[in-house]
Amino acid sequence: MTTSVRDVFRKTVLAIFLVLLVLPLALETIGNLSHKSYLLAMLVSGVLFVGIWLGRRRWKGLRDRINSSSAVVVCVILSVLCLLVNGGFALMFHPVQAADYRTFFQVAKDLSKGVHPGMKDYVAMFPHILGYASFLSLFLKLFGQSLAVAVSVNVVLTTLSGIILFHMVYRQMDLCSAAAVYLLWILCPSKLFYNTMTLSEPYYTFLILLFFLLFQQTEAPISENGGKRFLIIALIAVACGGILTLIQAARPIALIPIIALVLWICFLMDEKSFRKRWKGWAVFALVLLLSYGAGGRIWRAYATEQLEQTPPSVPGYNIYVGFNLETNGSYSDTDMELLQSRYFGEYERNAEAAQQSMLQDAKLRISEARPVMPRLMLTKLKTLLGHDEGGVFYAMESLSNRQYSLGCVFSNIWYYLACMLAVSGCLEIWRRGEKETILVCILFAIGLILAQLLVEVAARYHYALIPVLLLTVGFAFQRIRDGQIRGE
Repeated sequence: MTTSVRDVFRKTVLAIFLVLLVLPLALETIGNLSHKSYLLAMLVSGVLFVGIWLGRRRWKGLRDRINSSSAVVVCVILSVLCLLVNGGFALMFHPVQAADYRTFFQVAKDLSKGVHPGMKDYVAMFPHILGYASFLSLFLKLFGQSLAVAVSVNVVLTTLSGIILFHMVYRQMDLCSAAAVYLLWILCPSKLFYNTMTLSEPYYTFLILLFFLLFQQTEAPISENGGKRFLIIALIAVACGGILTLIQAARPIALIPIIALVLWICFLMDEKSFRKRWKGWAVFALVLLLSYGAGGRIWRAYATEQLEQTPPSVPGYNIYVGFNLETNGSYSDTDMELLQSRYFGEYERNAEAAQQSMLQDAKLRISEARPVMPRLMLTKLKTLLGHDEGGVFYAMESLSNRQYSLGCVFSNIWYYLACMLAVSGCLEIWRRGEKETILVCILFAIGLILAQLLVEVAARYHYALIPVLLLTVGFAFQRIRDGQIRGE
């Protein structure tokens, strides 16, 4: 494959990502004037974006001081700030936990006691609950069965995710860009709310970032010569496979980064680099798949032992809900009641049979939805990426009307600003002809968005996409710096 063809593929990927990002924002703000707070938040974000760009010359001194500092010192300072901001918010705010989050916590408590989950019938239909609960149970066993333990784990995971973001941006850009991205992550309002809840998003998002970090480290040994490099590559691949197993256990999306990796190697990677390093990448991919396959078998054996039945192989219910025209692909009490009746009645607590039955119904629902499929997909895309009110929404019961409104507005201002910076960063990636691992992250984001359009959708499901946005934001700050250097 020639370099020009690979460049076409690279630009196509960036164009798809930009469309998937910009379109739902436009639909939810300009196309939804009945909800004026969205447009207001977008306008405020636009003013902030313009202010950042116009003020770039004034920040030259600060940028130079940061870039001349020790990266370790800057990262430590920001990590302490992350712990203080997120931990402080968690100490002050204790929302009523939503039903799904109470389920996570109860299952984790049972596992920490060394007994089978008391809600194993429900968990058997949604085994990803067991994945996160098993992780959380380790800490409940060590530190006590308190909600504060779960919240503290979220804060620590958030900080670790920030450190990974800092490292990945610093490795490709400069210290100031890395610090700015980490600071944005610290101040993300929706994340502050999510951290106070017992949910899996901080956990599997950290694992996704850890996978990208390890994958990024693979480039060095693959570029080297000598027999030992294959051992190092294999060890990193084993670790990546194990991480993917944990991701799949907590949220069945592990195939998306695998597909992104394969697409990058085959179609986007620099051709000369591919020719020189194809053996190293082949070893990495093969060992990764073997490790992931072995980890999956171990996990399924554990889940079968805990749930006393084999976990279902298909998310039939989630697909069925995803094409519910009445709820535009969002949660439906009626659909849940149908699954419950199938599971507890017709199929006598057989999760695989119940989910397969729901999958057959989903096929019929998809067929019926074909005439309005474009509208449904656009609506689901808007629900997924049009705003960032998910954290505040799940805390609604514990907030006054004024607090809820302010929380939504601040969350959206931050989110829309991050999206604007991400668009600018993507344009910088386009200009540079970037072929490095940032494209794997973008491919993952595209895959996750498209996969989410096939199943039940909710605003909180874009949580794992926020770090990808911030990785591209790093290129936006670099673009601002380059613009200053050129005297634009």
